[in-house]
Amino acid sequence: MNEDRLTANVVKRLLDESAGQVPPHIQDRLNLAIAKSVQLHAEKHSIQGKTKHIKDGPNHGSIGGLFHQFSEWFNRPALSMAVSALFIAGAAFGVAQFGLENSDARISETADLDAAILSDDLPPDAYLDPGFINYATELQKNNAIPAEDGIEQWMDSLPADFTTSI
Repeated sequence: MNEDRLTANVVKRLLDESAGQVPPHIQDRLNLAIAKSVQLHAEKHSIQGKTKHIKDGPNHGSIGGLFHQFSEWFNRPALSMAVSALFIAGAAFGVAQFGLENSDARISETADLDAAILSDDLPPDAYLDPGFINYATELQKNNAIPAEDGIEQWMDSLPADFTTSI
């Protein structure tokens, strides 16, 4: 802290010394710029003061006034954090609910599959045998149901009394 003050004093002293060496035409331009900035600053603060009075005037109930009131009300840190926390909690609840619904669907699919396997004539170990899976796949390929076009051909190939050799 003391070093900052010492540095500031040194800079101030150097600026004061160099200000005395500025040529008069540059000094006049600097004085004009300072006066202009002071004037602009005063005008800016007078406009802000007028806008505060306008907000209390008849236009206070307009949409812009409502939005401004809402933004002032919502810019409170506690409220902003509460709304953010509520949003995060809602999102977490939605994700958890989605996961539970999908989990329930997977459990019911697994239960249906287990029921089908256990109610089948084959023992459950047969489904674990890769040879049986290959045999069942080949059997399904060979006995495939004909496509739409193939059904007409199959119907035409049947005898007139619709008896088959099966």
